[in-house]
Amino acid sequence: MTTETRPHETRTRTGRTNAEWLAALRDPVEQEPALAELGAYLRGALAKTMRTRGGVNDSDLDDFTQDALVRILASLDKFRGDSRFTTWATAVAVRVALSSLRRRRFASTSLDEPALETVEPAAAKSENDPGLALDRRPLLDALHRAIGDSLTERQRTVILGELSGVPSGLLVERLGTNPNAFHKLHHDARRKLKRALEEAGYTEEDVRQELLPASERA
Repeated sequence: MTTETRPHETRTRTGRTNAEWLAALRDPVEQEPALAELGAYLRGALAKTMRTRGGVNDSDLDDFTQDALVRILASLDKFRGDSRFTTWATAVAVRVALSSLRRRRFASTSLDEPALETVEPAAAKSENDPGLALDRRPLLDALHRAIGDSLTERQRTVILGELSGVPSGLLVERLGTNPNAFHKLHHDARRKLKRALEEAGYTEEDVRQELLPASERA
């Protein structure tokens, strides 16, 4: 007769079960040593994950790890126990690290006077097909006109930033606003852009299929 092991009873590579990790991280006495153990584990995982990325040094790994621990502590209630705790924690740490790298990449990007020329679909860059690029030209022109003619300056900043891959957190900071106000600004901009494109004969699905790389169309 075999005994089924529940996910939260499975011991992680560190020797703790999921339940033990949660209990330790929530306990005022056990939290500090548990964080030290988890931090060492995550730093090692991040070192492996980030080794192929240029410009990431030991100091960056320390910062990523500390930021991840803060995020994990604030998100313990979101852990559902579907995987090992360390697997979930590593995923959180990787997201934190990638977000930090994106913010670094766009830290010096000027958003004060965004230019329509920056709207260069990723698909057009990655697919070496002049005929395909020519087919996309009318839709791209319509998108340029819609952004230039239909949106306010701040709405253009939001949309161009989004199309360029600028993290929303950085856009919030650069615009001097807050997440709620930014959400409304983004919603209004997308609605106006959608209406302008529909008037030009294009649907949101047309934009998604034609201007996004294949990996982002699903």
